[in-house]
Amino acid sequence: MSVRRASKASPVSAQDARFRRMSLQIICTGLLSWLLLGVYRSVIVDPQTTLGGLVASLPKGLASSYYDLVVIASLTAAALILLVLLKASRLGSAIVFFLFYLAVLVSLSWGFANINLVKMLGEPFTFQWLVYGDFLQNADARNAMGDALNITEVSILSVSIALVLGLGYAAARLWLRLGVIGHRILLGTLVLGVAGALAGTGYHVHAEALPAAKIDNPIVHFVESALLSPTPVVLTMSANDKDPDVASVGERPPETSSFKAPTPNPIKNVLIFMMESVPSKYIETFGGKYPVTPSIKSYAADSIRFDNIYAHAPSTHYSIFSLFTSMYNDISYYGMTSRYPYLPLDSISNTLSAHSFRTGYFWSADSRFQRVDEFLLNKGLGTIQDYRGQKCATPTFQLSSEQWKNMDYNSDLCTAQSIIDWMNKDPGNPFFAIMFTAMTHYPYITDSPMFSKMAPSSHDKGLVHYSDDEKFNSYLNALKVGDTALGEILESLKQSGKLDSTLVVILGDHGEAFGEHGDYVHASAIYEENIHIPLIMINKHLFHDQVVHSVGGIVDIAPTILDILGLPLPKQWQGRSLFSEQRPNKTFFFNPWSGFLFGYREDDRKVIFNATTGKVEEYDLKADPDERTNLFNDASDRNALLQPIAGWVQSQRRRIADLVAAEAKNSARCTVTSLEIDAVGTEFQGPPRLDVLVDSKPVAEIDVSGVQSKAITPNEIGVELQAASADAKPFRVDLSAVPSPHLIELRFVNDLWAGGGKPGDRNLFIKSIKVNGQLVPNSRLHIDNKATGYTDGSGTSMYNNGSLWVNGPFVDGCV
Repeated sequence: MSVRRASKASPVSAQDARFRRMSLQIICTGLLSWLLLGVYRSVIVDPQTTLGGLVASLPKGLASSYYDLVVIASLTAAALILLVLLKASRLGSAIVFFLFYLAVLVSLSWGFANINLVKMLGEPFTFQWLVYGDFLQNADARNAMGDALNITEVSILSVSIALVLGLGYAAARLWLRLGVIGHRILLGTLVLGVAGALAGTGYHVHAEALPAAKIDNPIVHFVESALLSPTPVVLTMSANDKDPDVASVGERPPETSSFKAPTPNPIKNVLIFMMESVPSKYIETFGGKYPVTPSIKSYAADSIRFDNIYAHAPSTHYSIFSLFTSMYNDISYYGMTSRYPYLPLDSISNTLSAHSFRTGYFWSADSRFQRVDEFLLNKGLGTIQDYRGQKCATPTFQLSSEQWKNMDYNSDLCTAQSIIDWMNKDPGNPFFAIMFTAMTHYPYITDSPMFSKMAPSSHDKGLVHYSDDEKFNSYLNALKVGDTALGEILESLKQSGKLDSTLVVILGDHGEAFGEHGDYVHASAIYEENIHIPLIMINKHLFHDQVVHSVGGIVDIAPTILDILGLPLPKQWQGRSLFSEQRPNKTFFFNPWSGFLFGYREDDRKVIFNATTGKVEEYDLKADPDERTNLFNDASDRNALLQPIAGWVQSQRRRIADLVAAEAKNSARCTVTSLEIDAVGTEFQGPPRLDVLVDSKPVAEIDVSGVQSKAITPNEIGVELQAASADAKPFRVDLSAVPSPHLIELRFVNDLWAGGGKPGDRNLFIKSIKVNGQLVPNSRLHIDNKATGYTDGSGTSMYNNGSLWVNGPFVDGCV
């Protein structure tokens, strides 16, 4: 009997031993994980630059790690409960054990990354930041995460995690050696210690009123931002959803202007120079103390400066939308270019194109960011060129990968040369052009060897030392390059005799923070460094070193330009001329990525409302331009301060909803009736032939006339076809027989090459494709293979028989 009892007891003791070993490792590892998170937290709440300072800050970090302790304690308790329930299952216990350690690795890694994320963004990473970063597909998100976990810090993280795991294992092994009484005493002491730590840290974070951004557990903060985003109170307050301050031109009475142009008006051309991530504080004519904008400074005598102008959101695609359409964005964290790129809206480029202006848009970066390339289509732009269509003497900054897209950009000097070439091509006609820089976008890569090849001048070789802060110094050097690019454009206009007849408009798309309020980059807040931008207009016949103090925003720039040109404003526009004598001295802005931040400036008062936390800030910018003293207190009238925000937000949501609904009701827009192909060929024993097939059915055969080919070598053949592209002609195809196509195929069918060292090659170039009069973006064009040809910013070159496929839907929102 005793033998049988022993044999039955043996497997039970094995289960107990396994359970005890695993549970003790989980407890010890959990405790050490919290202590390590406390170390991380000390760097966030009390940053130090020395090892001694870091050690001294550890008690404060542990005391502030209440939410980290809650997460680790909950994780440990859950693992122990599951171990009890699955005690009899070796596989089940192993899975619980593995998942616990996986969760610990994620918690420690995210906690470590959170140190730099809080520094850069002003708060832990949120779902809204993920959306803003196009789900980690663009530079902002990629570089924020890259700086949060760079190679050096990954090494530190790896060592610290290895220590936690190793010490956790060693502590559990020592614990196993204790007897029953020692085990119970240690376990009881640990339970009481954790309970005391929860009570003590909980009291500390509430008593000290520590900011949530510095004490929130980053994983919980991210999940809450995705699942529990509150409805901002400004959406539910009683307010006028037809706020007259943001009414459209068609909704408000006619306005008069204080601007009186000479007769005849000297302005024949308009150039907008938009600088990436440049607040007004770094421009010398706005008080900037670093000598990085000498070109702008040199034109001060012929300029007018608007010193109270704001971006309406600290994000590029939001500013592009407002610049073109003179409208505020939808109040969301997606943006109008991303959500509604094809919504029919009046734009400044459409308007000026209708008045016989040549129009062009030139960007040093990638226009596919947040679907800006699609938004720019059908805006009356004759030329749209980003870094992909430029021919540069210097290499492209290649930061993109299969995982991180739309991050490459060219030197701003290269883009300047592209726009100079374009302006000089047709000197007889007026032009409207926009150049948008890129090099001042984070991470300001000026430490590359290629930076010396794009130095601001022959006297400036490589980096100039402006600041001991490495990132800030790189930023200032990049800004100097952008200013030099502007100088080259203005010098070209002067040499061609067009400068005196050109209205030059200079602005920043938004600002850039360098720790003024504890955050970095731009989309982390709406303080002055994030959204207060320069606006300068230059023309010697119109302006003479003047300063205008009117409060305005990017929505007001297009109306001001049309006011100077003497042209009427489209009725859809919300902006007003900065010379309007009836304009309210007010503008609005918001930031949906760091909580929900709303704000406005009216005269010298600026109000910021955090809809996530309920915090209200009020500043007198005349007395306190750096926003250090929050005037809001218990005696302040909260509702009165928030009422303008509520009126703007509710009015704008209604306006965008009405525009989208009206477009959706237009069912006729989903019917495809026409196809237009701008094409040209190089002829050899006849022109190239293009067959058009819709959903595999032939609908047209087109002989594409062109120039006679004389090329022999591959290089000559490419140059010949590019030269011919300037003479592309439209070929129209009636598609009314197939009103709802899904796929269009353009098939090059009769390639012919002389070969043998003889001249002649029949090729095809397709410059653009329009369906129902709307340009099809390159993102919807796909060529058979590289042997057939390729598509770039100028169009599609086809050197062998093959097909260019055009994918639907051909009308946005229609399937």
